[in-house]
Amino acid sequence: MIRSLRFIAIAVMVLSMIGLGVIAGLLLVANEGWVPVTIHPWLTGVLGVRLYEVWLPGLIAGWLAAALLLVAVVLSTMFFVWRRRQYESLVHRLERELAELRNLPFTEPAPLEDLPEAPSAHAARVMHALDDDGYDAP
Repeated sequence: MIRSLRFIAIAVMVLSMIGLGVIAGLLLVANEGWVPVTIHPWLTGVLGVRLYEVWLPGLIAGWLAAALLLVAVVLSTMFFVWRRRQYESLVHRLERELAELRNLPFTEPAPLEDLPEAPSAHAARVMHALDDDGYDAP
C-alpha cells in the first residue's frame, strides 16, 4: 500500500514538473524581447537614475529559478528536521533500553536454579582457608 502511494506521489511530482517546464518554456518563448526596468527611488543614490533594459525570458527564468531554489531549501530543511527527530527518537529508545538492562539485576534477580543443588566441599575449604590466613578484606 505504502509503495503504491509512494509511486503515485513520485509520478504526480514528475508529471507536474514536466508540465511546469512546458508552461515556463511556452511563457519564455511567447514573451521574448527586452523590457525597460526603472530603478526604485531608494536605490537611485547607488545606481543612479538610468533606464535599464532586461531580456524578459532571462528575467522570468531567474524568478522561476529563485522560486524553485526557495522550494528546494524549504523541503530539504523539512526533511532534515524530520530525520533529526527520527534519530533523536531512536537514541531515546536505545537509552531507555540501556537503562532497563543496567537495572536488570535489581528488577529481575537471577533465579535460584542457577545456584548449585548441593554445597561444594572444596569451596567451603577454600573459604575456611581464606579466613585463617589473617587477610582482612577491604
